[in-house]
Amino acid sequence: MPGKNPFINKLAEHIIAFIDHQDELMFNERDFQMQLAVTLRESGDYDDVQVEYFIPNSELISKGYEWDSDLRLDIVVKRDGKFAVVELKYPTRRVVTDIKRFDTLLPGVEIVKNHGAQDIVSYNFWKDVRRIEIIRALFPGSVVGGIAVLLTNDAFYTRGPRPGAICEAFSTADGLTGIHGRLEWTRQTATSKGLPSFSLEGHYSLRWHSTEIENNQFYYTLIEI
Repeated sequence: MPGKNPFINKLAEHIIAFIDHQDELMFNERDFQMQLAVTLRESGDYDDVQVEYFIPNSELISKGYEWDSDLRLDIVVKRDGKFAVVELKYPTRRVVTDIKRFDTLLPGVEIVKNHGAQDIVSYNFWKDVRRIEIIRALFPGSVVGGIAVLLTNDAFYTRGPRPGAICEAFSTADGLTGIHGRLEWTRQTATSKGLPSFSLEGHYSLRWHSTEIENNQFYYTLIEI
């Protein structure tokens, strides 16, 4: 998934290596966030790695931020005076397995929960892309861009919604290209209420990859912004 910025390229390589070499199921998105942040910090390639990086809404609206909320970026890394943003999504289907704790086997533990709400997750993934665009525009001298990551064991995301679904514009289907401009719900429903349409400045494509974590099939895609 090569891009034009060496910093973003190297960051993408680290994220891909982390996912491909993951040998234990991660409980939830926070687990994913913290494990990845620790891995990036321990790599020694970055001057700083922070999580839950706060940006107040009052600073965002000047750049077209469509949401009435502050921003807490999942991971921000710094290298040679420049910054990059990593936003994560980890929607899952239920996984039950045996685990060992304190040298004791615990059978039939729900390690990964069923997330559902694929339409809202798809929306939020593209929202992450938009948020990184806005952060880069807000801090043009220091933020070089970022990466939006979606890791899942739910094959729905690789297929995308059916034609005519309310979230069709927010599809994450494998092979999509030229994703750009206004993304809107097909129609207004209870699901779309409070989730405004928005526009992407860049042009993006989606390519999915697969990996196995504890004998469970997972899929991931990265978009470099």
